[in-house]
Amino acid sequence: MIPEPPPLGPRIRALRLQRGLSLADLARATGVSEATMSRIETGASAVSAPHLYGLAHELGVEIAALFSPEAATLRPGVRSLTRAGEGESFASPRLQARLLNADLLHKAMTPFLNRATATTLAEAGGLAAHPGEEWLYVLRGPLWLHSDSHAPLCLQTGDSLYFDASTPHAYLADSDAGAEFLVLSSQPAPSP
Repeated sequence: MIPEPPPLGPRIRALRLQRGLSLADLARATGVSEATMSRIETGASAVSAPHLYGLAHELGVEIAALFSPEAATLRPGVRSLTRAGEGESFASPRLQARLLNADLLHKAMTPFLNRATATTLAEAGGLAAHPGEEWLYVLRGPLWLHSDSHAPLCLQTGDSLYFDASTPHAYLADSDAGAEFLVLSSQPAPSP
C-alpha cells in the first residue's frame, strides 16, 4: 500500500520552519493575513491556486513539492503516471482542483484538472494572478474567464486558451453544475 503524503498545511509549515521563516513573514510575502496563513497550516482553511504559486515561490519549491515531498526529478527516461481519479486534490471558493503528476519535480509545466464552482466574481474572491503562463482546455463548459485586460470570455467544451497568468483572472461556471477544464501552468523556477 502506498503511504499517504503529509497533508498540505503541515507540509507548508514544515517547509516554512526549515527555511527559518516566521508565520508573519510567509503571510506577508504571499499576501494573506497571518490568521489565514495559520488556518492554512492547520488545515482549517483551503489554499487558493494563486496562493499555491506564492507559497511555492517563497518556500523555494515547486508546487508539486508542497504535495509530494518524495517526488522524483525529471530526467531522461523518467515518466509520471496519474491514473483516472487520482492526484492531489484541493478546494477553494474558486474551484476544486486536482494536481496531476505531483510525483515529478522540475517540470516545465504543472498540470491541473479543475472544476470551476463559483458562478460570480464575489464567490470566486475576485481576480487573482500568479507568475507564469497558462493554457487551458475546456472539458465540459461553458466556462467564463474574467480578466483585468479583456472583456469576460465564454469558453465552450473543446475550446482552448493560452494567456499570461500574471494578468489577474478568475474562472467562473455558468451554473451550479460547474465547468471542468484542464490547465497546464508554467511557473518560474523556485528560488534557491
